Amino acid sequence: MLIYIQMIETPEEKSKFEQIYLEYCDLMFYIANRILHDKQDSEDVVHEAFLKIIKMISQIDNPKCPKTKNLIVIMVERVAIDLWRRRQKLQYVPIDEEDIDLVSAKPIEDIESQSSLALAIATLPAKYRELLLLRYDNGFSEAEVAQIMSMSLSNVHKSIQRAKKKLQSILEKQER
Repeated sequence: MLIYIQMIETPEEKSKFEQIYLEYCDLMFYIANRILHDKQDSEDVVHEAFLKIIKMISQIDNPKCPKTKNLIVIMVERVAIDLWRRRQKLQYVPIDEEDIDLVSAKPIEDIESQSSLALAIATLPAKYRELLLLRYDNGFSEAEVAQIMSMSLSNVHKSIQRAKKKLQSILEKQER
């Protein structure tokens, strides 16, 4: 942890990072290991995710809130899936939510007593749900979402458009 803290400038950000590290390190490893099934690769993923967190530590307000937890879970999932894909030497491998036992989907289902919007968001594919949550719930710009998700800016923009269209379709079906 000392190596990470040396990379951070202000004492306030160091304190925030320390809280994040202590609170989520085990969860991050668990998520990475569920996807990769390899201890060393999982540790690498956690390290890479912490480096990403350091880059955006100033944008994190409260280290122990659900938004921060969702952000960290999404980051670790994305880094782990990217590593898994590189290891498989495939350009694209779809992964179902059931295969990786998403932790981030559970809080969505409990939002405001199962409102129709929350239910519609929960039924979206994981990638779309993550993009929408990062962009609109956490308030990140598309460029920041691209960095978090390791995607190009144009890919993020188009995927968010598709996610909104899919969400609108789901909401229209619910109204009927």
